[in-house]
Amino acid sequence: MPPSSNKGCGRPLGSKNKPKIPLVINQDSDLALKPIFIQVPKNSDVIEAVVQFARHCQVSITVQCASGSILEATLCQTLPDTSTFVVFGPFTLISLTGTYINNNLSASSSSLSSPSNLDHNCSFTISFCSNLGQSFNGIVGGKVIAADDVTVVVTILKEL
Repeated sequence: MPPSSNKGCGRPLGSKNKPKIPLVINQDSDLALKPIFIQVPKNSDVIEAVVQFARHCQVSITVQCASGSILEATLCQTLPDTSTFVVFGPFTLISLTGTYINNNLSASSSSLSSPSNLDHNCSFTISFCSNLGQSFNGIVGGKVIAADDVTVVVTILKEL
């Protein structure tokens, strides 16, 4: 009969490979970041809808992504304080990301029609393409008009 080995089960004595404590995130916490889906109807301004939602809820938000089609988008030149230009579609929305920071000053009912109102409280970037293979991307400088229903996924950032 072969000699029995006296190897114990588990880690060797003095091993530095300690078990890790599991990280549990309580999803019921008020501080948990929860995705919110905003449905923007046809012929509405996507950016205005997102900002109005944030103002109504008195929260700051981060736009994670969006999907749908758009009729037009107002883009900024890459340098700050430069002119804007409008691109007419229809286009397929590839990406929409950005942040709206809610503060007491933005609670007023200021219009989003001028790009300067966007610059102070929010910043969004967008990518979209046409059915002819043209693609566009840039900084949103005004309106982004929905051609069909556009779904925007945002995360609420609550103040502590």
